Amino acid sequence: MKSTFKRFALLTASLMIFAVPVLADEGMYNPVTEPEQQQGGKDQCLLVARNCSGSMDSIQERINRIQGELNKGSTVYSNDELRRLQNSLDEEKRFLNNIEMGG
Repeated sequence: MKSTFKRFALLTASLMIFAVPVLADEGMYNPVTEPEQQQGGKDQCLLVARNCSGSMDSIQERINRIQGELNKGSTVYSNDELRRLQNSLDEEKRFLNNIEMGG
């Protein structure tokens, strides 16, 4: 019984040693993919309503980024994209309001 537990513990420890570098790499800034996220002046991370790697904005920073993208208007974004950005902005503002009001 003790030998089985020792083998299991050794196996678990060795797997953790190999998994840590892989997990650490996921949150790192990748300069190769960063320019792809803003092709044509569009912020793709905001447009598809997801957080990209290396993006750790506060709620207020995210609101400011979305507002900045909305200010670019139809010269950069289509009407559908502007509508999605506006929906994201409204959602972030509601979320911030809920936090501030304690709800």
